Amino acid sequence: MTEPKPATKDPICGMTVDETTAIHAEHAGKTFYFCSVLCRQKFLAMPAGAEPTGPTARLRY
Repeated sequence: MTEPKPATKDPICGMTVDETTAIHAEHAGKTFYFCSVLCRQKFLAMPAGAEPTGPTARLRY
């Protein structure tokens, strides 16, 4: 039996991503994982202190 891969949600779009292969970024001591470069760019462009929470975070910055 194989072990499941660690999965998490992209904080921008809410898509489930595989932590072992996903694009990521560090912020405030935490690692965030993304489905695409575009979601990572949106995350990095967010104002300081903002916390994305999935599909509701699809705001344009």
